[in-house]
Amino acid sequence: MCAEGGGTVADASAAAWFPRALGAYCIDPNADQRVFGAGASLPLADAAELLSLDADEVERSGVTKVVAVKYVEDATEPGRLVASVLEFASPEAAYGFFTERLARAAEVGRPAYTPFDAGAAAVLGDTTAYVVRAAAVARLDFANPRLPPARLVPVARPVLTALARDIGARLPGPATLPPAARLLPEAARVPLSLRYFAGDLEGFDGVGPGAVASYADGNARFRLALAVRLDADAGKDVLSTLRKREGSRVLKHSAYDATRVAEEDAQAGAVREWIFGRKGALVAGIALDAPPRAAPKGAPPERGLAVLKLTRWLDRLPALAAW
Repeated sequence: MCAEGGGTVADASAAAWFPRALGAYCIDPNADQRVFGAGASLPLADAAELLSLDADEVERSGVTKVVAVKYVEDATEPGRLVASVLEFASPEAAYGFFTERLARAAEVGRPAYTPFDAGAAAVLGDTTAYVVRAAAVARLDFANPRLPPARLVPVARPVLTALARDIGARLPGPATLPPAARLLPEAARVPLSLRYFAGDLEGFDGVGPGAVASYADGNARFRLALAVRLDADAGKDVLSTLRKREGSRVLKHSAYDATRVAEEDAQAGAVREWIFGRKGALVAGIALDAPPRAAPKGAPPERGLAVLKLTRWLDRLPALAAW
């Protein structure tokens, strides 16, 4: 099947992203290639099944085009792999999609992903891998029905890793993450907990994009949030929007205009308390992980710790980062 060097990618704009052959695998010369979305013959909604999403999720995600290419192993009992590259309207939308997939997997406990270096941010599961670079996300799915489950994962992972690295190096644009994701501290961060919101940070309406991650530092468990804007005035607008939320209020005698912001937990019938502050164009927040409860009028004991941690973090951040 790979004697002629493998098939070619019919979509000219995406041809450079996919190697014709890699190791024992090549583009299946006999398989149909599918292109969905902008300028393609197939509607974008039809890509939902391929991506394990529903049609509404595909529309909300900001994806504009999907190119799916099948690889086959040059063997008598061949493994097969589908490599799909999703193009998005912006790098923020692409990274938001990538981190949402990881968050959903963590919620249900499967698949368990492991980060690895693919020339860009990437994760590896048992039979699936993801790579995100600029405004594109590559999803790789391995299958070989002839292999028993005990052998499938050891066979799949080297193939997924190699192809993910090759495609990750070929995708266009810089491999840098959005500024809010880059500036969240890495020390004590819970692995794969970073979530980027391309719409509104943590669901706070009108705030705009930002990143959130979970941390475990000794006995302390907390979340940090960060929104990065172009200038100090735009940063002020973010903090002003947060202060308009019901239950929000400025904490007197605190650095960086520290502000208490309530995040409703409808399921628990209570709120989670965030403390946000601003330094130039950066708006940062911290929420201590504790059982949600109704917010009292007086300051709870843990608020002082949250303000202290937030202040120390903002002390270390530049007012205007080099993004």
